[in-house]
Amino acid sequence: MSRISTVARSALRRHILRSAVYEGSGGTAWFAGSEQRAPSIAEFFCGDDTRPGPRGRVLRRRVPDRIAEVAATGGLPILRLHEASPELAGLLQRAITVPALVDIHTELPPDVDALRTQLRTSTTREDFRRIRKANFTYRVTTDRDAVREFHARHYTPLLTTRYPDDGSVRTLEKMLSDLGRGGELVCADLDGEWVAGIFNVREQSSYALKSLGIRDADNAVRQKRVVAALIVRSLERAVELGKPHASLGRSLPFLGKGPVWFKAKWGGILTRGPVTRDLHMFLDLRNPAVRRMLSASPVIHSLNGELATSAWLEPGEQPLKATVRDAGRFPGISQWYVFAEPETLDAGAVELASRERIVPVSVSFGGDQPLWLGDLLPEPLRSY
Repeated sequence: MSRISTVARSALRRHILRSAVYEGSGGTAWFAGSEQRAPSIAEFFCGDDTRPGPRGRVLRRRVPDRIAEVAATGGLPILRLHEASPELAGLLQRAITVPALVDIHTELPPDVDALRTQLRTSTTREDFRRIRKANFTYRVTTDRDAVREFHARHYTPLLTTRYPDDGSVRTLEKMLSDLGRGGELVCADLDGEWVAGIFNVREQSSYALKSLGIRDADNAVRQKRVVAALIVRSLERAVELGKPHASLGRSLPFLGKGPVWFKAKWGGILTRGPVTRDLHMFLDLRNPAVRRMLSASPVIHSLNGELATSAWLEPGEQPLKATVRDAGRFPGISQWYVFAEPETLDAGAVELASRERIVPVSVSFGGDQPLWLGDLLPEPLRSY
């Protein structure tokens, strides 16, 4: 009976997908398939006021029609499949394939002085000023009671505050188990009080930054740049231990002023994780909300075995400068596909040509058919 039930559930999953709607002032996102990290992903499109909407199920054969309906009303359809789906192969060509999470690591020099020189850039100057002003002190511990306190008072409050709907809390048991595998706790103190910490793991050739915590999720402490302070101290610790690499964890695949941007300014290099599930994101460029998202939070996606980025360029000098500047950052991104109307690309042609990674794609509106971003890739300088 158990075997029959398992087969039946597998067959059911192949033909029927769970679906969920998320809504906000920026728009509506529709997910079919796994809902893992869906609230946080939806927020990039729907806005900070994202809230869950109706849930249901959809027949796999109905997915193409449902995607068309969602896009036609200005929404963002996102599909996540547990297994290959030959009957949807044609549909998936319209989408971009987005890793649910991207891995970020950094290469380390052999000594701490070289590291500090490497980390001091125009984007980190203010962080270092605020860190010096706060005057944190640091210590490293493997005490099990300290780890228990960290998990209860620092790590769990911060994670549940930042990701109330879909944060995945590492268990205390897992953290304690990692102590025997090279785990250690880097603590930050302020005026003799333990205010924050980060649990890291010494691996064979790398130092992995794992779990960050701020005591009682205190935002006043966060504003003192304690996160940056712990990253810097952790990278110094990695160099002291003779590690040539440090892992900065995994982040959602969006640029803009978010976690990827923050980690990249500390030398982060983006890679596709080995066990990351893909999202299939259907972006109709006729939709103003889609263009707004791609302008504020360009999407990282897979293309020809590498990571690429797609962004929408609004008219004006400031968006152009920001796009050209950002295309010079984020090691690990092979190509930046910059979509814009013809006159916007013409006005910025010289600046866009200054970055080899930028591939301009001209988009003209006027027809009544969807302008799927996936259909417009990868060949450069085409007009649609």
